[in-house]
Amino acid sequence: MEEKIIPSKKNGVVESLPEGTSLTEIMRTFPDNATAEKWFVENRWPDGIHCPCCGAKNIQERKTRKPQPYRCRDCRKDFSVKTGTLMHHSRLGLQVWAIAIYLLVTNLKGVSSIKLHRGLDITQKSAWHLAHRIRETWKDNEDMFSGALELDETFTGSQHLPYQGLIS
Repeated sequence: MEEKIIPSKKNGVVESLPEGTSLTEIMRTFPDNATAEKWFVENRWPDGIHCPCCGAKNIQERKTRKPQPYRCRDCRKDFSVKTGTLMHHSRLGLQVWAIAIYLLVTNLKGVSSIKLHRGLDITQKSAWHLAHRIRETWKDNEDMFSGALELDETFTGSQHLPYQGLIS
């Protein structure tokens, strides 16, 4: 049973942040990985932590929190907040994931992997894979663009080409 966290403004991943949040405020919201983990846990499991494999709420928090801080007492599987999400099998910290999700969701024209690489201090290859995973979740979400649409900015048409001679 795989849970999906689809980064969008409507499903709670960015919705729980105040409207018009700046990058400086995001950095204050996620000053370290522990704070980011707490935020992801609260947003992934608002009714309390449950096992992503069997759904049981009989969870034990392990003394050594790395790499899998939780253990299900029913199915005896270890898991973390990343398990079964787009962040699964990623070595990047949750702070990097949270900031990258925010940047990709809120920028109108998108964010390049080079910009993520420089801004998040990760390799360009990691930045590309990170952005690719986030964008892949948007592709799978069919209801993402349903309902009324309001456009704020529009770019249409093309530049006029110089006269090239008689057109027949």
